[in-house]
Amino acid sequence: MAIRTVLLHASADSGFNDRLSFAVAFARQFGASVTALYTLYPTGVPRVGRALSIYVNELVREAKEKEAPLKARFDEALAAAGVSGAWERIEGDVASALRDAVTFADVTVVSETRYGTVDDELAATLPEHLALASNGPVIVVPTGKPVPARIGRVVVAWKPSREAGHAVRFALPVLAGADAVEVLTIAEGSEKAAASGARLTAYLASHGVKATHKHLSEVNAAAGIVAEVDAFGANLLVLGAYSRSRLAELVLGGVTASLLDNPPVPLLIAH
Repeated sequence: MAIRTVLLHASADSGFNDRLSFAVAFARQFGASVTALYTLYPTGVPRVGRALSIYVNELVREAKEKEAPLKARFDEALAAAGVSGAWERIEGDVASALRDAVTFADVTVVSETRYGTVDDELAATLPEHLALASNGPVIVVPTGKPVPARIGRVVVAWKPSREAGHAVRFALPVLAGADAVEVLTIAEGSEKAAASGARLTAYLASHGVKATHKHLSEVNAAAGIVAEVDAFGANLLVLGAYSRSRLAELVLGGVTASLLDNPPVPLLIAH
């Protein structure tokens, strides 16, 4: 399946410029259009009580004021790149609106935000929420790190799990268009991962993807992935999100939680 529609989360948080640049470059590379979704109502804030209603109304008022310069930036970026697109304003909650829209997009672009403004705080939970609740792939763009002009080198962090399988299938058009792909497996106490990685490499070859396979033993999974992304010179990392329960990852620590907190490069994730 070709990539034809890129959905972009539009808001005034500190990650907007980076993810806009990524979404436009990604769309240009794969011949897609970009739909920006701008919402007025903040996520996670209930309409309960007079004080909260006043606070929410103020946030909505500010969102309306911030929309015009963001849309102008969006229009300029698309025009400069020769990419088509559309800007949509939704009155509802951003998390619900994006979750619904993911169904009708080939990939959705959001940000990892850690800078502490009100807009950053409101957007901070979106990557995790969409990865768990959506039926499509999500690309999480790091804030404040170099934005790749194109996806040339990709690392697939592989383990034989349902989530990793979903991520790879969603990523097939991207992998097919990349210059180099590496399937990375990590032992984590079992050598089954190595055999599964070899099988995935052969499966990708049947789709025209020329991938290599690298297996690591006796290494922390998250640290090993980050180090290999750097060594390979990857500008995209593909992985399944939360192959064990989210609660277990929060309590015990885990690969997904670690990478979402500080992505080394844009992450293409699916649950």
